Order: sequence, then C-alpha cells, then structure tokens
Amino acid sequence: MGTRAVRCRFTQIVVGQRSPRQAVPAGRGWSPPGDLPSVATVPGESQNPWELIMEVFVRRIPTSAVVLAVVVAVAAPCRGVLAQNGVRRVTMAEALAAFASNSLELRIARAEAEAAIGTARQYRSYTNPAFSLAHESLGSSNDEYWETIAGVVQQLEWPGRTASRSRVAAHTSAGAAATFRADSVRLAFEVREAYVTVWLAEKIEESRRDVADEIQLVAEAADMRLAAGDISSYEARRLHLVVAQAERETSQAAIEARAARRRLALLIAPDAGLHEAGPAAELTGLPPAITPEVALAALGARPDLQAAARDLDAAKARSRFAMAAWVPDPTLGLGYKHQRGGLSGAALTVDVPMPLFDRGAGDRYGASARETAATYQLEFVRRLAEIDLMAASDLYASSRANLEATGDELLAYADLVLSAARAAYADGQVGQPGLVDAANIYRDTRIAAFSLRAETWIAYYDLLRAMARVPADES
Repeated sequence: MGTRAVRCRFTQIVVGQRSPRQAVPAGRGWSPPGDLPSVATVPGESQNPWELIMEVFVRRIPTSAVVLAVVVAVAAPCRGVLAQNGVRRVTMAEALAAFASNSLELRIARAEAEAAIGTARQYRSYTNPAFSLAHESLGSSNDEYWETIAGVVQQLEWPGRTASRSRVAAHTSAGAAATFRADSVRLAFEVREAYVTVWLAEKIEESRRDVADEIQLVAEAADMRLAAGDISSYEARRLHLVVAQAERETSQAAIEARAARRRLALLIAPDAGLHEAGPAAELTGLPPAITPEVALAALGARPDLQAAARDLDAAKARSRFAMAAWVPDPTLGLGYKHQRGGLSGAALTVDVPMPLFDRGAGDRYGASARETAATYQLEFVRRLAEIDLMAASDLYASSRANLEATGDELLAYADLVLSAARAAYADGQVGQPGLVDAANIYRDTRIAAFSLRAETWIAYYDLLRAMARVPADES
C-alpha cells in the first residue's frame, strides 16, 4: 500500500510573541523579526490543499509546541492516504460471490466429490453380457464336418448382494456430497477470515503511518530547536531514531497489508489477473449473540459429521456384501447350435464356481474391520465436532463480551490521550519525548481496538463455520 504523491514543504512561520502565561526563560530573550510574512505559493503550482507551502524560520523558540501544533493542523491532509491503484475493493457479499465462481480450491473439492460419486455409481452397475460366435470346420480328404454356435453369456448375482451394492453406492455418494459441503463451509470461512484480516492489516498500517508522520513532525521541530540551541543534540538524535523505528514498522505493516490483500485475491479470483483485493466498507457494529446451547444444537447439521455417518453406512453395506461372497455367482449361457446335415437347436450352459479354495474369508474380515474403523471414526468426528463447537462458542462469547464492553471507547480514549498530550505540550507541561510517548500510546490503543473488533468478527464467522451456517444477512 503506497501513499498518494503529496508534497508538504515548510516555508516561513515566525512566532512573534508568547502567550501571557508563558514567560521567557532567563537568558533566552529574543526580538521579533518584524512583519510576519505571508504564505506564498510557488509559481506554476496549484493551490490545492494537498500542496501546502510553509517555511518555518525559528530563532530561539521555547514555544516550539505552538509551531508544531500549527504544522500538525495545517499539514494533516498530507498524511498517508491508502493507495487504491491495483486494489479491487469488494464487499463481503461480492467476495463470496467471486469465490463461488472462481475459487480453484472449491473447484478441486467439487471435482473430487464428483469423482467419488462417479466411482460409487460404477459400483452399482451389473456385469456386461458376453456374445460369442464360433464356427468349427472339421473333415478329411473324403469327408467334411462343420458346426456353428452363437450364444450369450451373463453372470448372475444373488438379489441380496445386488441390494448391498446399491446401498454402498447410495451411501458413498451421499458421503461425497457431505464432504463437499464441509469443504465449502471451510473455504467460505477462509474467505471471510481473509476479508477481515485485510481490513485489520490496513487499519494497522494506517495507524502506524499516522503516528510515524506525527513523530516526523516532532523530529523536524526538534531539529529547529536544536539549531536554535533550545535542546541538546542527544534529544534530537533520539527522536530521529524513533522516526526510523516508526518508519520501519510502517513499512512492515504495509508489506503485511499487501500480503493479506494478495491472499484475499487468491481466494476470490485466482485466475482473473487480480493481484490485490481489499474491503470496500468499514467493519462496524456488533455481531449477533449466539448462546452455547444454540451452538451445540447445531451439531447434527455439521456436514463432516454427516459424511462420517454415511461412510459408516457404506461400510456396513460392504460388510453385508462380503458376508455373502462365499456363495458363488452362477454364469448362465444361452446359445443356438447348427451342424452340417441340418441338425440345430438351443444350447444352455450353467457355470457355478466351486468354493473349495477361495471362500472370501479375507474379504469378510477386511470388510468387518473397515466397519469397525468407520464406527470409531464417526465417534471420533463427533467428539471433535463437539470440542470445535464449544471452543468456537467460548472464544466468540469472550471476544464479543470484550467488544461490547469497550465498543468504540478505546478509539475515543486514544484520541483523548493524544489531544491532551498536544495541549500539554503546547502549554510546556510535557516535552517532545512525552508527546512521542502519547503518540505511541495512541497508535497501540487504536491497533488494540481494531484487533479486538477483527477478532470478534472472525470468531463469529468461525462459530458459524462450526455450526455449518451462514450469517443472517447472507442467507
């Protein structure tokens, strides 16, 4: 995230007198330089509010706080503005709609579900019949014999095994569909989480950039006081180190914001040439309350639990199919035979394998073990789902209570602290380090307030994910 191309040049502001309650310290008297010059514009440049031209000429100014206050007030429009170039702004609904249409992960999950359903349908199919045509010609030098046989061979299946295969196919298809729903719920939560994460990252960058600009102005005022001999070089250099640290933190916040926007763009439009995406609206308000009882009541609606239940049903059907495998399936053949001499007629054959060596014991044992594993898997998934619901409910209840208790008070307190520090600095009650500390408190408090709001909304979306539901305004 960059800043708008804005130039703030400081030309001449001369403080000619003190307020009545600020006495001139001994040994630091000074004379006004005469008429105060007016703010002049540079030829050829427009006079829009983004190009302020001021020049600060300070001799010995114990009232440098007044200069800083004027600079802060007039140069406020020059502070970093979030760049919109290359960033597509979307609402939450637009992001989810783009995700449903373009998400590669969702396409993969859908394709895997369709593959599982196709395999299940194939499991339900019957064995194809076989058609045969044979012509045999036998003879010697004095005699000739031939015969032609045409027939159809079909393997038959006992009715119980056919029903078992149909149940396996039906339960497997239902399980694949439930798995796809679970993947859809999980991926939709990732989109909502990424959306809120971008909002928070941009707010953090904005807060850090504002404070970095504030500290930069303090450092510039300190340089002027250093030139006037009002402060030591240690104080000025210390402020420059603070400026460097603030700029480094701002750059890191900008990198994290860009990474968050790229992550959101990857989720909603991976193949549309979109590099960065960000929220188009502020994240405001308090999410609706959801009690733990309501959350646990949604346990049966979780698609992962439904998928595990369908897997168990399919395993039971496979076990019943394997139990009847020792009874061999007969093969029936119907044909027509025609011989030389005019003899012809129907031919009937029945092939029945003899279960002497292979009675399907291994298949029965394996199917029984898979049924047992599916039973344990269902219980395990149920316990995990209960823990997931309770953890998500507890986290959301705690985050929501904290947000409800503070609301926007943290932001108001942050503004109050910085305003009070500026006023105290203007009155000479605190120095430049005190104003820098207040700016840092302002930044940290705002970041904490934005983080609490983002955590609450993410916890709300996570609880809806655990309940396999969507927000009321999206349904």
